[in-house]
Amino acid sequence: MSLLTLCTDILRETKSSNIPATIIGNNDDVSQQIFQAVKTSITDLARNYQWQELQKENNFSSVVSQATYDLPSDFDRLVDNTFWNATQNWAMIGGLTPESWRVLKNSLITQAETVQYYRIRNNQVVIHRTPSVVENYVYEYITKNIVKSSSNVEQTGFLADSDVPVIDEYILRLDTTWRWLKNNGRAYAEEKVIAEKAIAERIKANGSRGTITAKPIIEIYNSNISAYKPINV
Repeated sequence: MSLLTLCTDILRETKSSNIPATIIGNNDDVSQQIFQAVKTSITDLARNYQWQELQKENNFSSVVSQATYDLPSDFDRLVDNTFWNATQNWAMIGGLTPESWRVLKNSLITQAETVQYYRIRNNQVVIHRTPSVVENYVYEYITKNIVKSSSNVEQTGFLADSDVPVIDEYILRLDTTWRWLKNNGRAYAEEKVIAEKAIAERIKANGSRGTITAKPIIEIYNSNISAYKPINV
């Protein structure tokens, strides 16, 4: 569903007297207001859940004596507990807070040789201990590219009427609808409840919910970290 279709469908459903022919670049009050509602809705939805449509994987190789590595250009946030030293097959510990990082870097705490920590700082991932050999690392993250053009180019926001949302268009329409009504001083409570129920249901269905491999994976992870006690974070 394109941006234009999304907006006009909402306007028709809510009995708007003005159905604009365009949204992007249109200075009409209705066009600007419905566009703002869509932008607020898609941003909130993207930030409040790790939708599988927004999940990506980043692989990189370390450089000897280099501790910092740039995040992907579309990086929004890390998926917790997915950062691994793939060469050594151990989980990276983090992300550490600035306070814990200083303790780690400046205290006399003895650190196990089979442990590496990390933090996110200044749009880079910082690794400790600093790699002394070339090794492969991997983590999953949430992209900030929540829109695609009609030619499938990823974007951080809507740039044309033909752009489409990456996340589920149905919940985006419902969520935008109650925001549009609220912003126009109209009753919106019922529409908000409907949107919240649909979002909750979509969260349950979004991505897989495996159970067979959960215990083995947890046991592998626990055995990997059982040899040390990480500093308080």
